[in-house]
Amino acid sequence: MVRIRGAVVAAVWAAVLAGPGAGPAAAAPSAAGGPPAGRGGPRTVLPAARPVGDRLEPAIRYALAHLGDPFAMGGDGPRRWDCSGLVQQAYRRAGVRLPRIAADQYRATKRIGRRALRRGDLVFWSRDGRASGVHHVAVYLGGERYVEAPRPGSGVRVSTFGRYRPNAYGRVG
Repeated sequence: MVRIRGAVVAAVWAAVLAGPGAGPAAAAPSAAGGPPAGRGGPRTVLPAARPVGDRLEPAIRYALAHLGDPFAMGGDGPRRWDCSGLVQQAYRRAGVRLPRIAADQYRATKRIGRRALRRGDLVFWSRDGRASGVHHVAVYLGGERYVEAPRPGSGVRVSTFGRYRPNAYGRVG
């Protein structure tokens, strides 16, 4: 079990660090000049994430190092997490101090639009579009992917906007 988890974590790490569109299925366009074919037909190749530099990479690496760790309400590590606990501890590794609660983390960021998202930004889910309605936070990886501690019964994972789309976005100072 530990070896399998380690192999899965290593594979996800390699895919995340390589960026969107990397890997065997995206290696070459089809003979017809369209997108590369993978299992189940053509595959959309996402654009590479715009680099933020190295400033927030320690936060991203820390969050990704905890893939598979279980969710725990109020969890702030070292091996059990809720969404805001994971974000707070990850950004601490990059020298960024954030509050503990997701709504307060949203208040502590600069609001940005979805099109302005960069690797290392935070994505939020709000019931009413305001800070008072924020109930979830995750770290944006680029290519419409983010790392999150989603809910009880799930572990820390990489998800996509296609699975659960955020409706608020913020950038740390």
